[in-house]
Amino acid sequence: MGDVDKKHYTGHRARLRKRFLNDPHNVYAYEMMELLLGYVIRRGDTKPLAKELVERFGGIAGLLDAHPAERNAVPGLGPSTEAFLTLLREIIARYFEEAVKKKTAVTLNDIGQLGRCRLAGCPHEEVWAALLDNGNRLLTFERIHTGSVDQVLISPREAVELTLKYKASALVLLHNHPGGSSRPSTLDTETTNRLRQAMKAVGLRLLDHLILADGQCYSLTTDNLLA
Repeated sequence: MGDVDKKHYTGHRARLRKRFLNDPHNVYAYEMMELLLGYVIRRGDTKPLAKELVERFGGIAGLLDAHPAERNAVPGLGPSTEAFLTLLREIIARYFEEAVKKKTAVTLNDIGQLGRCRLAGCPHEEVWAALLDNGNRLLTFERIHTGSVDQVLISPREAVELTLKYKASALVLLHNHPGGSSRPSTLDTETTNRLRQAMKAVGLRLLDHLILADGQCYSLTTDNLLA
């Protein structure tokens, strides 16, 4: 690459950064991605790759929610860029979790959003637990189990022990259905009711079980499926 070409993309990057800092809302998604890529790809024009990523994944959310294997299939996106995008997504998830913890009382919608931050694009089923105190403040949001592509086992004993560990009084269970319907399976409903009875026996509350799939969040409590 000649000095003229190098000067062009270097000057363009500086101008774009200045425009972004002056008015962050007045830049396109691909321009934001171009700036981000510039922190990892120090030499070279990142604009074509930024446009390719935004177009292929339908925007920044689609890019960050995509499985790493999907992103790695894009020419020009190497291990350093993948690590950077994974770090960015983790920062976003932790930002939202910390913000929810500051609320005096969380809602099921808050917990559903926490789940979306963690599980969008996840290729296998995972079970997460939101532990709440008596005032419905969030104490912690933790993964308690990882399963196969289409099935995950949930241990009532494990969930009860986790609730007691954090001195919580209530739990909201959440898991995902990768590539499937958000409607609960028979196993989901039966396991959840066993879990609710186990928690009730030791004076704890299972408030709900949320299922995430294809951008939708299903509540077993709302559909009166909890005994």
